[in-house]
Amino acid sequence: MTPSKPDRFPYLSALRGLAALWVVMAHVALMPNPRFVLPWWPQTLAQSGVMGVNLFFLVSAFSLCLTMPKHDSEQRPYLGFMLRRFFRIAPLFYALIGLACLSHWFNPAGLPYNYKTILANLTFVFNFTPGLGYQSSVLFAGWTIGVEMAFYLVFPFIYARTKSVTLAIRALVVALVVAAVFRSVIGNLVAEPRIYIPKSIFHLAPMFMFGIIAFYVVQIAGEWTHKRAIGAILLASVPLQFYVIVSGMVPFGEPMYWQGPMFGCLLVGLYLFPIKPLVNRATVWLGNVSYSVYLVHGPIIAALFPLFWRLRHSGLSEPQAYVLLLAITLLCVIPVATLTYYGWENWTNEWGKRFASRCAGGKRVEGTGIDSAKVVVAESREERGGYPAESLT
Repeated sequence: MTPSKPDRFPYLSALRGLAALWVVMAHVALMPNPRFVLPWWPQTLAQSGVMGVNLFFLVSAFSLCLTMPKHDSEQRPYLGFMLRRFFRIAPLFYALIGLACLSHWFNPAGLPYNYKTILANLTFVFNFTPGLGYQSSVLFAGWTIGVEMAFYLVFPFIYARTKSVTLAIRALVVALVVAAVFRSVIGNLVAEPRIYIPKSIFHLAPMFMFGIIAFYVVQIAGEWTHKRAIGAILLASVPLQFYVIVSGMVPFGEPMYWQGPMFGCLLVGLYLFPIKPLVNRATVWLGNVSYSVYLVHGPIIAALFPLFWRLRHSGLSEPQAYVLLLAITLLCVIPVATLTYYGWENWTNEWGKRFASRCAGGKRVEGTGIDSAKVVVAESREERGGYPAESLT
């Protein structure tokens, strides 16, 4: 195996790794019946695990902004962009749908598998369709894939119109207005709006806009003096913002959207001051396999339920059992995710990038006779080893 090149954006990979870890921590605590009863701070952290998904969305938008300039060298940039995103997301998603059809372990929630739900998932239109197995996906926690794919459809058009912090903030305002209108009218269109709204792209689009804002802030931050001091201040503000959000003390608006500034401070802060407890070889590596971790962890937790029951009735306290079972879960999830990443996900992603480059075509550089498609392929090879735009969310 050819050694992968150093990660060009370790703070982004680390954030993806931490987000994946947060989601696993939440599901270990919340999936069992009954749920774990933990002290206040770990209980709050576990119950807030959905924030890890929103962090994925913010980092995803940031990462996509990084990769867009290379599409300028293609004859069909939108085609190239969508093909790359398809081959980044679809192969592993499709493979696990196939496994879920064959084994109940990959369908711990008992989601309905029929030709309608499977077709909706294979075509990535399920985020727009209410109902179990549709918007929720037929894969455990797969609903986020529908959100991501819906965002990919419009991202190139948003990016073309947000070339500065000011324009990105305007896009955020538009997204917030659209989300407010959506929440006000959707009750007339679906039977269970309280279930449909939290997983809809229309409700979640502002989280992606915060990622675009963070991208342009980072461009400016590269010229700041006292970077480490500013980064330290931004990072120090994150726990305070988290406390305000989970305590219900946000001054106005939807509490979820206050996660955008919080994660924006985290992202920009780590860019300016990448502290070792958060940005290190372990978190960066975990970020590289985070998509696999995200998709395989649910079935593995479900398969471990008998062990969960035994350890919770073995005399251990709830916090002790939780910590032990979280460690066991990670010892199972990470090796499986590593196998799916290197054995399938990374291979199909690399093939897909080469295929996308051929389909998108390259503009001939005037005066050189060089087809820029070859340059695109060369650049895609440099992305191996955790280039941020090649992970989920």
